[in-house]
Amino acid sequence: MVNYRTLAKQEKLCENTTGKEPLQKTSNRKTNRMNTQIFVCDLTHTYKTIALNCMPYPVACLVTYAASHLKGEDRFNFRIFKYPNKLIDALLQDIPPMVAFSNYMWNIDLSYSFAQRIKQKNPQTIIVFGGPNYPTNPAEQEQFLRKYPLVDFYVYKEGEVGFTALLEALTENGWDAEVAKNIALPGCHFIREGKAVIVPPAERVKNLDEIPSPYLTGVLDEFFEPHIVPMIQCNRGCPFTCTFCVEGLLYYNKVNRRGTETIERELRYIAERKHKTVHDLHIVDSNFGMYPEDEKIGDAIARIQNEFGWPEYIHVATGKNQKERVLRVAKNVHGALRLSGAVQSLSEEVLKNIKRNNIKADQLMELAQKARELGSNVYSESILAMPGDSVMSHIETNRILLDAGFQFIRNYPLMMLMGVEMSAAETREKFDMKTGYRVMSQCFGVYPFGNEEPIVSVEIEEICTSTKDLSFEEYLEMRLFHLAIEVFYNDSILVELFSFLNERGVKTSDFILNLFNGWRENFPPKLKDIFNSFRKETIEELFLSEDALQKSAKNTAAIAEYANGKHGSNMIYRFKAMAFMDAVDEIMQYAFFCARTIVNDELLYLHELEIFSIMKKHEFLDTDTVREGFFHFDFSNCGNAIQEGIWVRFFHTESQKAQINDLLRLYGNDPIGVSRVLSKQNVTKMLRTVETV
Repeated sequence: MVNYRTLAKQEKLCENTTGKEPLQKTSNRKTNRMNTQIFVCDLTHTYKTIALNCMPYPVACLVTYAASHLKGEDRFNFRIFKYPNKLIDALLQDIPPMVAFSNYMWNIDLSYSFAQRIKQKNPQTIIVFGGPNYPTNPAEQEQFLRKYPLVDFYVYKEGEVGFTALLEALTENGWDAEVAKNIALPGCHFIREGKAVIVPPAERVKNLDEIPSPYLTGVLDEFFEPHIVPMIQCNRGCPFTCTFCVEGLLYYNKVNRRGTETIERELRYIAERKHKTVHDLHIVDSNFGMYPEDEKIGDAIARIQNEFGWPEYIHVATGKNQKERVLRVAKNVHGALRLSGAVQSLSEEVLKNIKRNNIKADQLMELAQKARELGSNVYSESILAMPGDSVMSHIETNRILLDAGFQFIRNYPLMMLMGVEMSAAETREKFDMKTGYRVMSQCFGVYPFGNEEPIVSVEIEEICTSTKDLSFEEYLEMRLFHLAIEVFYNDSILVELFSFLNERGVKTSDFILNLFNGWRENFPPKLKDIFNSFRKETIEELFLSEDALQKSAKNTAAIAEYANGKHGSNMIYRFKAMAFMDAVDEIMQYAFFCARTIVNDELLYLHELEIFSIMKKHEFLDTDTVREGFFHFDFSNCGNAIQEGIWVRFFHTESQKAQINDLLRLYGNDPIGVSRVLSKQNVTKMLRTVETV
């Protein structure tokens, strides 16, 4: 049993004030209120589509921990909310004494907009926030609390212990927030009598089995829906100290685990209840596969796969070191695991600046080679505009990754997250980091609230657009380079051509740069228009300040434009979707044209390979079309010459049809919907199957 008085003694309390009297002890005031209703919200935008279609697992952990550790656990009726409309329906019926919200960059405005409406209807309702989207510097924490004054308590870092202590204090003091603020509450920040009270975070939960499983307790049963992907957590923490990451702080340095038996029971529970259209699983570990216990979890996943045929895809950040173990886990789960070799940069200067030099880049590169030998998918990530990054270093990082053979290379702009060292004022000043603000992909909406004014919300992210080593014009050019990698390289869209060129000594990186460097002069018309529009919209989406963007975007007319796709979607994936939907033939034709200028002695082979590629990939989301072609080479089997020729049929299997149609029903078949399909699924598995007639 967790007692908030005992917990408080374990923490050294501090205040962001001077001359303040010590925190008072709890009053003897008690409440006998039974079955108190508590709303716990992990909201996602749903206006255009479900922005984050995962189980509300993190807040469910708060609920199960609190319910199992509070005295008289039957005093509470916890209700979990994910969708704005369902929360609105509940609030129109009753306003509970407490509403708690998760705080991420993708839902902070939505959550606070609800907090404002709740306080308007009942000022006595206690509003609690918690989550990683919060500063670590005490002065900045105070600024946050003053910017969001309706937040009565902010639970800092891991939330289970602090949230439970807060509930205990409130129930023993008549749900009076001001009285509870006189109690030593671990990890709870607040404004008291005009001054900020900032205390250290609560101790972390060292054994995750102390948190009853949200699945096995039935807490998440209502979220087994056609469009919601299950999420589990095998461990918490990360041994690395990357300055751009929330878990790069010392607080998270130790890795704490949940028992393997519990995880297997969770997987079985999910497999028995998930909707038939759900093929995926999210594992929210930071380094899955890097630890000995992960091999046992891989065994458990394999057993579930053998019995249920699920999960088909596992979304997770795999371990940055211990590549042999990571590979063993990947091999065991039947190709469901997409391996990550996330380098962020391979520049020694950049790695030193971001404190990432303890991750072995050579192991990540070897991972790509081994994964290919196993037939596993493997991807890498690079971040643009980190401290010390330049055009030269960024291109060189991508060169190395392309030639290493990673199947996907995801390039991102640098997000300036709250609560990470990268966003600190000192770092910004040292590297002359300039930033812009933009609306987050799909994170906006207008939500009717009965007969009242609707809730209008838009989420904003801050990204770095220039540094002392990278100008804004160079930033734009590198974003175009990222789009070129997405269009010509990722998802193995030209894998047959790259194999042909590699066998003849042409490096993948040289060919990609050759394609990209001539885009303004040589691209076919549709493809050139797509790249020009991408550059234009990359500029237009950026605002110089958060306030300016709020004023421009937070109204019903602007949000209607965002919903129509003008802004507010993942631009890279949206323009990639446009290229695949409208210009895939031009992609093929231009790439093969460039190849013929390099290798001009096998023109028949290249001509037929181009036709083969187009037949396989043209309008690949159209599952009804079947094509046939006659070829003198067996392109699906090493490309060997066949003098008499063969007829080849291109079609989607019934399994492919079902999967593609499920995805299009879920996300839509417009460019925004297709962009989400491309961002979440392996395109190679959606391309037409090839068989000899």
